[in-house]
Amino acid sequence: MKPRDLSPDECTNLLSAARYGRLALSKDNRPYIIPMSYVYHDGKIYLHSRGRGKKVEYVTENPRVCFQIDLLEKERWSSVVATGISRLSDSVEAKQKMFDAFTSKGLGGHGGKKFSREELERMPMTIWEIEIEEMTGREGIW
Repeated sequence: MKPRDLSPDECTNLLSAARYGRLALSKDNRPYIIPMSYVYHDGKIYLHSRGRGKKVEYVTENPRVCFQIDLLEKERWSSVVATGISRLSDSVEAKQKMFDAFTSKGLGGHGGKKFSREELERMPMTIWEIEIEEMTGREGIW
């Protein structure tokens, strides 16, 4: 079977089902890619990290990102690539929205615990919200 393009619905289904992907960033013509856990919710990709470090430095200078996931099952593979703009926030509302998205998908995150506003305020966490501009996917057999 030659590789085939996935439909938009198939891309969304695959992105909704996976839990880990790779975030690609670029700064001063230097690429950088890191694996991250995520959740796809309401047409956006949500990630979280500390509010400092190389990835935050890169995205602050260039908010255009690429996010990729793949699924390998026996001899079959599928992959989705989404490009878009990432916005960072450390607000309590952004943290709550991200945790709600994780728990609504049954992904838990921090043990599936519900956090109080005060706990969220104290969390040293930055939320990444990726607004998808383009999403493509393919599948095939090894």
